[in-house]
Formats: sequence, C-alpha cells, structure tokens
Amino acid sequence: MNKEDYRDKIEEHRQSFEDEQKEQQSLSRVSRMNKNGNKNKKPKNSKRKTPLMTILFVIFILIPLTILIYFWKFYEPGKTIEQAEKDTAEQVVELDPSEASASDKDKDKDKDDKGQDAQGDKKAQEQSQKDADKLAAEQKAAEEAKKAQEAKKAEEAKKAEEARKAEEARIAQQQAEAARKAEEARKAEEARKAEEAKQNAKATTHTVKANENLYRIALNHYGDGSEATLAKIRAANGMSSNTVMVGQVIKLP
Repeated sequence: MNKEDYRDKIEEHRQSFEDEQKEQQSLSRVSRMNKNGNKNKKPKNSKRKTPLMTILFVIFILIPLTILIYFWKFYEPGKTIEQAEKDTAEQVVELDPSEASASDKDKDKDKDDKGQDAQGDKKAQEQSQKDADKLAAEQKAAEEAKKAQEAKKAEEAKKAEEARKAEEARIAQQQAEAARKAEEARKAEEARKAEEAKQNAKATTHTVKANENLYRIALNHYGDGSEATLAKIRAANGMSSNTVMVGQVIKLP
C-alpha cells in the first residue's frame, strides 16, 4: 500500500464523516422547522439515530491509524512538527513533469554550487595551510638566525675574553721580566757597591814605598796635593809634619 492509497482512504473516511455531519445538521433543521411551524402539534416521539459506530470508528480506529501512518511514513527523529508537516505537504503535493524537471535542475544546480563552494573551501583551506606552513618556516628561520647570531656573539665574547686574558698574561710576563731585570740590576748595583766598599776598605791604609812622600800619596789617592788634603792626612795619622818613612803605614781618611 503506497502513500496515495493511504491518502485516498483517509479522504474517503473524512468525506463519509462530513456527510454524516451534514445529514445530522439537516435533520436537526427539519425537526426545528416542524416544531416552529406547528406549535399545537405534538412532536413525534421519534428517536434520532446517532451514528455512534461511526464516531467510535473515527476515534478508536481512524485517528490512531492516521497517527501511526504519519509516524511510520513521514516522521523522522530530530525534526520539529512544523518541519515534518512541511515535508509531508511537499511529499503529498503532486508536481507535473515540467515542474519536477525544473526542480531536478535546481537541485542539480544547487549540488553544483555546493560542489563549487566545497571545492573553493578546500582550496581556501589548502591556501591557509600553505600560508601557515610558510609562516612557521619563516618563524623557524628567524629563530635559527637569532640562535646563530647569539652563537656568533658568544664566540666573539669568548675570543675577546681569551684575548684579554692573553694580554693580561703578556703584561704580567712583561712586569715579571721587568721586575726580574730590576732585581738583577739592584743586585748588580749592590755587588758593585760592595766591591767599591771593599776596595775603599782596602784603600783606607797605605804603606809608604821608596821615593814616596806625603804629597805624592795624596796626589795618587785623592788627585789633589793641596795643603788641605795634606792636613787631613796628617790629622788622621797624628803627624806634625809631612815627613814619612819607607814602610810606614798611614791612614787615608
């Protein structure tokens, strides 16, 4: 049994129900007219036949059957009642071939438009993915360049530190060498002074030799044979005159 058979049966039951209602209304009007037309006449004690079986048939069979057919054929879970009724009306209405063809063409066009939109969305997503990959690559390259620059700066700082340490070591070596040389010069000067002092200590006394006199001794040792030099020698030796003898040891202040 298809949808049209169900619809025909429903329409047949509805038509019979409307006919019964019209018949009841007409009987009611006739009974009222007879009552109003002849007031003295006693109304017939006729019982109106009530279509009880029809009402019971509609209530207990037709309505549940209609609801069952509706839920079985047209209802889909998740749809509202308004949407289901709209879909039912669209399915019940019969279209001519030209309208159906136009509708099919519109559907095909909608499908094509949707396919183009989907393709455009896919291309847009691919372009967006390419842009994101490009941006990620640029960020990665920038980070790598930054790391390389930081490594270069660290290497330069390391070289500068090594150069500074080398310069400090060179300066320290130069200072140590200068200190060593100064110490050697000081020691040499001290040795020279000690030698001079030794020589001076040896030269503080003189043994008179042959053919020497006080004047010649003063002249050899002091380079000066003046009276003042002679007086100094005489005072150092307690001499009252310039006379000296061979072998005499005199002090030379």
